[in-house]
Amino acid sequence: MHTVPTTFKFADMIRSRDGNFAMMASLLLPVIFVAGSLVLDTTNALSMKTSLQNAADSAALATASQLAEGEITEGEAEAYAINFFNAQISGDASQYDGFSATPSVKLSKTGTGATTLWKVEVDVTGSQTTSGLSQFTGRRSIDVTIAATSESGSDGTDRSPLSMMLVLDHSGSMKEASGSTRTEQQTNCYWSWSGYRCYTQNVTVDVPKMDVLKQAVTDLVDHIKEADPTDEYARMGAVAYNSQTGSGDKLAANWNKSKVTSFTNALVADGGTNSEPAMKWATEQISSSTEVNAHFSKNGSKEPKKYIVFMTDGQNDFGRGSYNEWLADEADKQTLKYCAQAKAANVTVYTVAFQAPPRGKQLLLACASGSDKFYDAQSAEDLLDAFTDIGREASKQKTRLTS
Repeated sequence: MHTVPTTFKFADMIRSRDGNFAMMASLLLPVIFVAGSLVLDTTNALSMKTSLQNAADSAALATASQLAEGEITEGEAEAYAINFFNAQISGDASQYDGFSATPSVKLSKTGTGATTLWKVEVDVTGSQTTSGLSQFTGRRSIDVTIAATSESGSDGTDRSPLSMMLVLDHSGSMKEASGSTRTEQQTNCYWSWSGYRCYTQNVTVDVPKMDVLKQAVTDLVDHIKEADPTDEYARMGAVAYNSQTGSGDKLAANWNKSKVTSFTNALVADGGTNSEPAMKWATEQISSSTEVNAHFSKNGSKEPKKYIVFMTDGQNDFGRGSYNEWLADEADKQTLKYCAQAKAANVTVYTVAFQAPPRGKQLLLACASGSDKFYDAQSAEDLLDAFTDIGREASKQKTRLTS
């Protein structure tokens, strides 16, 4: 009985003189090689598309963030996005034959001021040369298109709920000149042979440090208000201190941020300096469940961001003598204890020294959440810039990819 083999070795196939096989092989082998080339090209195309998508996403996010933070202007944004994209793909030219990528950028915005929402769209057309065998099919390149869109902020659900307490020094040294001047109209009156006469003239006067602080707080509050025009996401309060902190020196956090401006504008510079009770009250207020509950009932947030802004132009001081110096040291220690409690409760502590002496600066630097959260304001302009920077940082809008 003759048995037919059930297996056929590849070597036998090669040695075969069967005309039918030779004809079939001559037809199929080119197709197999071309198909393999197409698979390789498809794999490369998918890899290229992934690289381009990642680069476009990064460019859109970076550009939207820079616009939201005021680091670039609208006129600079397109070039920034293109340069950022090109930097991201700079290493891809060596990976793909005949690689090219052409980005286009579209910008749009809604709102004004701190509520401006930027939308950045980056569209890219990429191309690479196909492999040699694939070109027999008449296809000499593979083209892909991708799109990325990013927004700096969005509707209210993407705003960052926050609570902020200001701890403000209104001791007697805040009456002193800040080094800044302003022009005021002064009226002078006198008796003459023709009767009582008056005239006005422009005079240059020194600006007290207290007045500079009031303007700085106004600017900060205005920035927060611009970011939260409907009073749904930001709560602010304040506490003032000199040698003591009474009930009239406290303003609990609330949604009406204009109250902080009014509270600060009513402060009078007088007395000594003891920051302990003010820092204690601010820490207790900002870390209480009251703040979380207020946000949850208003905007649904269970984890609002929390901030304390602590400023002084001096240092804790109870007068001369060893006992009074001991009291000042204790006030420093207790103040730092409450700073530590605040930071442990995830409160970001900003500190601002306004022409303060070394000891006051040391206290504020140790109290701050980091050296980048400590401001050493040597002039009126520095103080204004510090409070503006804090307001901008605290109310910073989120940036996210939308497609």
